[in-house]
Amino acid sequence: MARSSLKSVCRLIDSVKKSLPPEQDFLQDLKRSIELTANKDSRLPSKTYKPSGMNCIRQSYYQIMGIEPDKSDASYSLVGICNSGTDIHVRIQTAVEQMKDNGIDCEYIDVAEFVKQRNLEYLDIISKNGMETKLYHNKLNISFLCDGIIRYKGHYYILELKTESTYKFMNRQGVDPSHYHQGITYSLAFGLNEVLFVYINRDVLDMKAFMFNVTEEMKLDIISYIEECDGYVKRMITPPKPEDVAKKTCSYCMYKTQCKKDG
Repeated sequence: MARSSLKSVCRLIDSVKKSLPPEQDFLQDLKRSIELTANKDSRLPSKTYKPSGMNCIRQSYYQIMGIEPDKSDASYSLVGICNSGTDIHVRIQTAVEQMKDNGIDCEYIDVAEFVKQRNLEYLDIISKNGMETKLYHNKLNISFLCDGIIRYKGHYYILELKTESTYKFMNRQGVDPSHYHQGITYSLAFGLNEVLFVYINRDVLDMKAFMFNVTEEMKLDIISYIEECDGYVKRMITPPKPEDVAKKTCSYCMYKTQCKKDG
């Protein structure tokens, strides 16, 4: 009975799809193709620390241990939002680079050259995509993408771009706490204590900028976090779930199934 019912439902879906006008049929196929391409490109995260994932030690532990993340089929709209964010990043980076040509005392610094000039031997340049650079901190096992470094009016800043919805943007009063670890990790890597966060409203492309000042204590906290997690990895013991982890961190976590198993 169950198989018969399932076949009937499938036949019904096929018949409805066949009855769609060509423009609607095309639209459904286009959306599905976007999703198939995105899910085809998904891969297992590398066994390294990610600055954006350091809001939960359990999440970091699962990544380092190579635990299989939950399977997630990206919707076409989510794929579009991510692609739109990438496009906006490129446009803003290009605009920052053009400031010098417009007589403004601002220079976009090549991250790879900055690493070489400062003799930051613990940083490996993995790849470059336009003005975005992928790096690996070989002493702390951290991999990350850097939007850029700028020299503005004679002072160096790490530049970090964030796109968000109108609702979040309208209520934005400072650097999002969930981005603190990102800023601290970049500061720790480059030896620059000021991170300039630029938040962009992806709907109307308005912008807000906030300076995040990193202290030595913050850097030591990140090192302590990594050492603690490494300790759990060596003993192969899952760390306790943090009591103060933000609800948003859990909502977007790739390891919900494993975390539930571990209690």
